[in-house]
Amino acid sequence: MSPFEAIFGIKSKQVQKNCILLPLIPKIVLSEFKVKKILRGKLYGVANAKDFTLIHTGIGAGFVGDAVLYLKETPCRNVILFGSCGLVKEKTGLSLGSLVSPLECYSNESFSEMLSGEKREAKVFYPEQELFEDFLKTNQDAGVRGVTCSTISSLKLEEGVLGAFIAKGIEVVDMECSAFFAASDYAGLKAIALFFISDIIKERPFYLSLDPVSKLRLFSSIKRASRLLCAFIQKNPGSQDK
Repeated sequence: MSPFEAIFGIKSKQVQKNCILLPLIPKIVLSEFKVKKILRGKLYGVANAKDFTLIHTGIGAGFVGDAVLYLKETPCRNVILFGSCGLVKEKTGLSLGSLVSPLECYSNESFSEMLSGEKREAKVFYPEQELFEDFLKTNQDAGVRGVTCSTISSLKLEEGVLGAFIAKGIEVVDMECSAFFAASDYAGLKAIALFFISDIIKERPFYLSLDPVSKLRLFSSIKRASRLLCAFIQKNPGSQDK
């Protein structure tokens, strides 16, 4: 058994050209992707849908970044990070359940630096521009909005740096995106990310339960996002090239 098969649970040649990476997998996503079974390796869970390979990475920049680096030696050419993010400040067009795609992402992945309050100029990483523009153009009527993101390492500490996020023009935060973009660029893979806003820092924090209306809105958002990804992969001119 190869290292790849041990880690992912499938052979590297079984990976398709398009891969969707999910830190967490809501049940509705599996239903929309028509995935019934996920094969488990030592680190990752994998399933092949009709037009793409789904990879359950687990939460964290390191897990997602490593997964992308391993994909360099497979048929994969396009990678999409799909998951949730926190909204820094509610405003027109951005609220709970909104769909967003990072147009740039600041790397604030260090827990120790976040804890110490050390200020440094974070590096910025980007999606593959052509794929990003194609995605937004394809979904311009679906309300997907390009945003500035910051990848952070602590949910507990995020409220304490809210002011810094606002001053920097950061609109959403997640825990994987900057590593995902960095690893994709290093591996020569085209990358974009699609997030649904699942919480609003301080106003509707992640640890509080949602009311029934908000739960329904978020459920509908995840379902719609899943369908948008399936449709994009099927229709995108370059996504199915052999």
